[in-house]
This record gives sequence, structure tokens and C-alpha cells, in this order.
Amino acid sequence: MIIRSKAPFRVSFGGGGTDMPPYCTEHGGCVISTTIDRYICVSIEPRDDDKVQVLSINDNKEILFDVGDKDYTEDFELFKGVINVLNINDGFNITTYSDLPAGSGMGGSSSLCVALIGAFNEFYNLKLNKHDIASKACNIERVELKQKGGYQDQFAAAYGGFNFIEFSNGIKVSPIKTTEEMINELQYSLILCYVGGSHFSSNIQDEVLKGYKFEKKSFMEAMQDLKDVAYSMRKIIESKDISQLNKFGEFLHKGWLAKKSLSSKISNKNIENFYLTSRKYGVLGGKLLGAGGGGHLLLFSKPNKKFEVIKELEKIGGKIVNFHFNPKGLEVWKLKE
Repeated sequence: MIIRSKAPFRVSFGGGGTDMPPYCTEHGGCVISTTIDRYICVSIEPRDDDKVQVLSINDNKEILFDVGDKDYTEDFELFKGVINVLNINDGFNITTYSDLPAGSGMGGSSSLCVALIGAFNEFYNLKLNKHDIASKACNIERVELKQKGGYQDQFAAAYGGFNFIEFSNGIKVSPIKTTEEMINELQYSLILCYVGGSHFSSNIQDEVLKGYKFEKKSFMEAMQDLKDVAYSMRKIIESKDISQLNKFGEFLHKGWLAKKSLSSKISNKNIENFYLTSRKYGVLGGKLLGAGGGGHLLLFSKPNKKFEVIKELEKIGGKIVNFHFNPKGLEVWKLKE
């Protein structure tokens, strides 16, 4: 039997960073996000020994390790973490493929983790629901592998769609209720631009968490701004009033300014060049997706200026990624030989 699964990448609009512990457990956090039609795909097939062979199609890398291996210092540690936390004792061949490059800022590692858990959930009939799968993914990344970061990516990938996610001692996922017209107009106004580079999110998050550790006033104010932006965005989308949508772009800008104030590593000259150029030609607001340092800019343009903005971004080396919102989260299916 072969099991295949796919989990989508997410685009976070507001609140990113407030989902990180210990801030979210002590002060509460929230994020508004959606998933898009770009995926990480996984295939698993049982072997007749206790070895795990992983093939990553994108970077043409392959590794073979024993079931139960807890050496998390090399590449492919995520696969080891999933197998150990799920207490898997059988050997497998695992193949993975990603529609977007590593370090894209759209939660790729968490999408991979969710897709892996989903495939094993189907193979062993573990009866985990989407919330269980997302929680397991958080446990694997944050506890087992001790990787720094928040909790939004795992829940976005598992659930899919347009959601408002709240973080405190528990995690609550609330689907955004609005009209197709509102979602279509938002989609039409957005530009996703790859600006190069990639980010090392744990390094940036280390610096951000220092601000929390020393309870800097500026840090706490910025985090409150990020939460306020997320709530304001939710209100606009759920108002179903398309005439309010330009305010969504303005809140993107406000959130980006708040996020940049958390660490000098979040932006750089290259990112600022792309952002300021886009603002000059009709973009109302935007943000870098992910922790910072590189990857993709998400921009909200005046609709009548969108294609002029795209031309100008391409002139300075930006790569436009065409995408659509995707209402589905994790999907799993099986093939019988």
C-alpha cells in the first residue's frame, strides 16, 4: 500500500509573531491567515526492514536511517521526529516534493510535518482529527526537535482555508465568514513577489524573544499592535463590505511597521527596495511572509494599479508567484498495489 498526502502553504495577513510562546501563553495571541494552492506532497511506502529512506525531490537529497534514530543534528531531522513521536517501528520509503523553495516564509516545514503525520495517520488508522494532527506537529517541532517558532503554521496547514486562530493555553480555529465577492476582490488586490534569499527563522526569533525576556515597552506595544491589526482585518473581511477593503491594505502596512520594530534582522536593503518601489506605484500595504530576512513579499495593491506594480517589481528582479486561495487543508489518499 502507498499513502500520499499534501498540505498547503499558508499566507499570514496579521498577528504573526504573537503565536510564539511564552508570549502567547501569557498574554494571548491571534493570527488571521489563509492557505493557497501551493503544497508540500508526501508519499510513504512500507519496506521489509527497519530502515527509513527519505528522498527529497526538490534538492535531490537522499538519506537512510534506522527507525528510532534520535540524532537531530543533521538534515531530515523532521522525519526522525515524526517517526519517534508517533512511535513508528516499521521501515518506510518516503518521498517529498514542494511547490515552493525552502525558506519561502510560508510555513513549509510545518506543512511537511502535517503531511507526514497525515500519511502515517492513514496508514496506521490512528484516528487523529485535523486538530490532533496540528497539535502533534507543534509537539514534534517545538518540543521534540526544540525548534523555535510559533503555532500558527501547523493549524493553518491542517485546517486550510481562511481562518482566525487564537492562541493562549489552548488553540481555537475559527473559519472566517464572508462572501465570495469579498474573497475574490481580496485575491484580485494581492501580489505575491519572491524577493530572493531565505530566512533563518530561529535566529530572528531568538532576537525577537530577547525583547520579551527583558519586557521592553516597545516590544509589548508592537505585539499589541500586531494583535490589533489581526482583529481589525477580521472585522473588515466579515463586514462583507467591499468598499472597506482598502483599509485591509493599510492595516497590512501598519502590521509590517510593527513587525520590523521587533528586530533589525527582519528586513534589509533588498526587501525595503522592493517594498518602497511597490508603494510608489500603488501598493497600500504589505509584509514579508515568515520570520524575516528573505522569501516572499505579500502586497495589497489598488486594483487598477496592480499590473503596473507587477511590471515595476519585475524590472528590479522580483519574481511574481501566481496563486489562488485554497479552502482545503490536509488531504490524504491511498493507492493499493
